Amino acid sequence: MISLDDYASAVRRYAEAVTGHGDQLELYIDGLVGDPDAENCVSLRAMVSTQEEMTLRRGYLEIGYFQRAAADRRLAWWLFYFDIAHEFENLSLERSCELYSKVHPLFQGTPSLFAKIRRTIPANGKSLGVPDLELIDEKAIQPIEESELVALNPGYGQLVASLHRTIPALARQLYPDAPRFVRLDPHFWSANQPFMRLEEVAIAPADPTWMAQLSLPPRTDTFAAYLLEDCDPKANMAQYRDYHVRGIRKLEVVATRRREDYLSMMIEELPRDDDPNGLMVGRCIHLDTHARSGTSKGDARLAHLDLAINVYRGVDRAARIANTLQHGKAQDATYRTHLYRIEDVPFPALFAFAALFLKSRTLLGEWLDDLNLPRPPIV
Repeated sequence: MISLDDYASAVRRYAEAVTGHGDQLELYIDGLVGDPDAENCVSLRAMVSTQEEMTLRRGYLEIGYFQRAAADRRLAWWLFYFDIAHEFENLSLERSCELYSKVHPLFQGTPSLFAKIRRTIPANGKSLGVPDLELIDEKAIQPIEESELVALNPGYGQLVASLHRTIPALARQLYPDAPRFVRLDPHFWSANQPFMRLEEVAIAPADPTWMAQLSLPPRTDTFAAYLLEDCDPKANMAQYRDYHVRGIRKLEVVATRRREDYLSMMIEELPRDDDPNGLMVGRCIHLDTHARSGTSKGDARLAHLDLAINVYRGVDRAARIANTLQHGKAQDATYRTHLYRIEDVPFPALFAFAALFLKSRTLLGEWLDDLNLPRPPIV
């Protein structure tokens, strides 16, 4: 039997092995069934588990992972999964939110790429602005097929883990002439082309049609919130998976028209507030348009659409839980980073990007129902 220290080291090792592949965490750990080292970890986890833990996770047995494990060990495999998942979050989030620096491997390998970081546009419009240290102009990279890999000059980079490869691929396909900016993993660079990740496309984007006119009056806003409740997995497996495995709790949407020719929206998907890892990671969409009130949705253009993650800890986490986006920004994140930016695209593009970026199919579906839009396929 391995020791607790050996177990902790193994959990960290497995978490490091899937850094950059978070969307495949469940499949990766399911694939460890039968591996001697992993089986030793599961044996220890079963021995030290508490009755409270076992009761809390028992519902996960309805989900189809770890079927190759012995029946009396499947619950211990789920406990092992959550230990790795928590360690994975802690390892990857801070790294993925770091501001770009010339000392990062990405820029050590391709120094010229640092000059391609997006520059903010100053209010006076008379200077070049300053680098935002988060996003890179897509014109400076060469995507490799529709994978997470990009060719640089020289070497190869990859998308940051929180950004699914289908999002920039969709943007290139639908809006090839739009200005686009992407977040690359600052800790990854390779002189030789790595193997591409093999995976299915997560979902098909919704076919969006929105309200007939963007008729929100100036100096007003509208707010919507959707809560995900616990449920019987046999009654609604998609909802149960979103709530228990993905840990999603809430979707908030606010639209504000500051003046006749400026409308902005903020959408944030939030996790459950009882996550034992002590983190709260919001997946955030922000957009704006200069379309005037009454403009047909088909004629409206987005000035920009951003995808970002907000990480809340400690007092910031507590303050975000206690507030909503109803009256604008609820609480500053402890740290955050932008993952993708696209400019000058049709307003309905919002729904395609939301379907690819947000995790909960259930909450997204409820929002789309209210907008009389078709739900995305459940995966």
